[in-house]
Amino acid sequence: MLLDAAAYVPTNRLDLRRWHPDYVAISFYKMFGWPTGVGCLLARRDALAKLERPWFSGGTIVAAFVQRQYYQWAPGAAHFEDGTVNYLGLPAVEIGLRFLERVRVETIHVRVHELGAWLLDALGSLEHSDGSPAATIYGPRSWSGRGATIAFNFLHPDGRVVDERYVDRVVRQHNVSVRTGCFCNPGAGEVAFTISRETLVGGEFGEGMNLDDYVRAIGLPSGGADRASLGLASNFADVHRFMRFAAEFIDLTDVPDDLPPRATC
Repeated sequence: MLLDAAAYVPTNRLDLRRWHPDYVAISFYKMFGWPTGVGCLLARRDALAKLERPWFSGGTIVAAFVQRQYYQWAPGAAHFEDGTVNYLGLPAVEIGLRFLERVRVETIHVRVHELGAWLLDALGSLEHSDGSPAATIYGPRSWSGRGATIAFNFLHPDGRVVDERYVDRVVRQHNVSVRTGCFCNPGAGEVAFTISRETLVGGEFGEGMNLDDYVRAIGLPSGGADRASLGLASNFADVHRFMRFAAEFIDLTDVPDDLPPRATC
């Protein structure tokens, strides 16, 4: 069993004495913001021994003979590390882990819980003048069972989703960092936009299509969602500034027609 804990461990302590997955994927970048390009897969030795690769590359073997067409895998984790590891970035991992040890994950958990619960309530209460919701939130409406990222879309008074490209334009004017665009989890995106399996039949990304063509072909209301993430450096000034930005979408009936084309997800 593989446990994707990348969104969980930045604000929660994962007890592997209670839970026993074969593999756990985490992100140091999400835990303390640096370094990029250094991932982490925790694996039980017996589970790792069951994996096989159909190829090898530098660093994954201890011996290779061209004339005999023979090679011997490196043992353990080295079996899966292609080429030279990012040894210049690895010291940052130790620094980051020591920093988290001083701050304590429990402290971060409480801090993000308070900020996140406030932000969920404020964003969920955002309304247009006619009383219709100005935003829709994906996932639980309470902080229980959530990670530190809130996925949402702003709504026009008539219920249409506000184009995420316009959200990106407005957010830059407020000096706030919000991620916009495709859902990182395509299954969650299909549920959020109520896209049925039947709708997706024949909806392959055809040759010569661009992303805008694909959005229209599938019938998506927008190119994805907006995401606000909280972490150990977040404070109430941040979420208050975010809500001032969010208020820009109250009573928004239309968006400009000069939005840039969607180049990538």
